[in-house]
Amino acid sequence: MRLRGLMVLTALFLIICPLVFVAQSGQEFKDPEGMYAITLAGDWKAVSYKDAVGRQKTEFVYRDRSEGLLKITKESLTDGDLAGMVRREEETQKIYRAGFERASTEAFGAGPLKGFRFSFYNTDSHRPKANTYYFLQEGNSVWVLRFTGSRGTLDTIRNLTDQVARSFRPL
Repeated sequence: MRLRGLMVLTALFLIICPLVFVAQSGQEFKDPEGMYAITLAGDWKAVSYKDAVGRQKTEFVYRDRSEGLLKITKESLTDGDLAGMVRREEETQKIYRAGFERASTEAFGAGPLKGFRFSFYNTDSHRPKANTYYFLQEGNSVWVLRFTGSRGTLDTIRNLTDQVARSFRPL
């Protein structure tokens, strides 16, 4: 009887381990223009569309667009001071975001690029929103990963947003 229980436990272990690995490994997305690659973890998925001018755009959605949305841009680092760029972004958000509430600004790394993680809360049409921006420096350029979503969803999946940001790499 004891041997049978051990065999069942071993069989379950062998079935579940590969599923956990697949769930955590995510799927890699490569930008069609060849600018970057990113690994999408959890329920994040790429959504491509054409804008009003006909340009191909890609956004990343967590379950539903209102729960989590990621937009990636590349900006020029004009004065060479990434910390200053993050401070200016915070000042801009204070002015233009209703109900702005700063959460944190911290150094961010462990991926191929280093930078800062800036998070804050605001309201949009009386709905509470969470925002997390990753500023990742590559020479004189900065990649900005802007995660936005509903408060209560985006702020509770920090492990996934950090994992996605760490996987980001320019090509």
